[in-house]
Amino acid sequence: MYFLTPPLVDFALQRFDHIELAEGDRFFSTFGPGNLINATNKPHERFNDYEELLQLLRKRNRQKYEQVHKGTPFFFLSWLAFDLRNFEKALYYLDAAISEDVKNAGGNWVNLPGSQFLRLTEQEHVAGRIILRIRELLDDEINRFNQISALPPITLADFIDKFVSILIQNPQTRTIVSAFYIFLLEKTERLIELKLRSTEGSSLGPIISHLFGGGLIFESLLKNRYPTKDDGNPVKVLGNVFHTTPFRNDFSPGVQTSAESLQEILDAINDNSFITAFTVTARLRNTTGHNLVWDNIFNTSANYETLCQQIVNALLYVIERKFIR
Repeated sequence: MYFLTPPLVDFALQRFDHIELAEGDRFFSTFGPGNLINATNKPHERFNDYEELLQLLRKRNRQKYEQVHKGTPFFFLSWLAFDLRNFEKALYYLDAAISEDVKNAGGNWVNLPGSQFLRLTEQEHVAGRIILRIRELLDDEINRFNQISALPPITLADFIDKFVSILIQNPQTRTIVSAFYIFLLEKTERLIELKLRSTEGSSLGPIISHLFGGGLIFESLLKNRYPTKDDGNPVKVLGNVFHTTPFRNDFSPGVQTSAESLQEILDAINDNSFITAFTVTARLRNTTGHNLVWDNIFNTSANYETLCQQIVNALLYVIERKFIR
């Protein structure tokens, strides 16, 4: 470990043997490296100490480990993972922190840091600098969407109050919100990588995986809003959604779900309508979900950004129609 010295670790383990379950927050506030509010400082070392400490506690007394409230270390792990730009772990531990809060704090969980993070409450939040970054990215996308959608403008407050606040109530849909935030953050990372890559090219794996992730968020959101086929059976695949009567009433038929190449998907983008956004996103979901090896259309990062914008358009069209309107 880095911040936790061997004597301190031994003392923490001995103390863990004698604490009451209700003392979990105090214990982890005492025996954790924490994080800095206004700057990034040794996130790898801090993250490592939290994970190693939790592993030692679980090994020492698994039953107590499972019962004690671990919202504090899980939240710090998520926050530190954001600092490390390891967004998959950030997503995992954020959801774990909220699950712990729901289990132990009852209805008050909505006032704790995990829930406040998803609702992008930055003021006086310990992870305010991360939240501010997400707010800025999301606000930029909403403003861009408002300029091209020909719909009444969406505000960031609408997005949080009418969409986020609803989905975070259910652990099964909470991930849709956090995954949306991660998609925006990862887009910035992938754009940097595309601009810095070798002139001889490089692996497209991270790009393909990111586009697939966006398509998966779209599919999950649609299945939440249109869970059953017209015959009453649950929808199994994305194409089922587009054939349901409720979807056709809300939008219209005509969404295509397959393509032979990424170039075909890109070439079909001729406007910013919901049909184009849905078709592009559905095709990306089904195409990138089966293979990491595809034609390289990313010699210019603008092509990647265009596809990402269509994914965000698709998500915001659904959110506007099914949550905000």
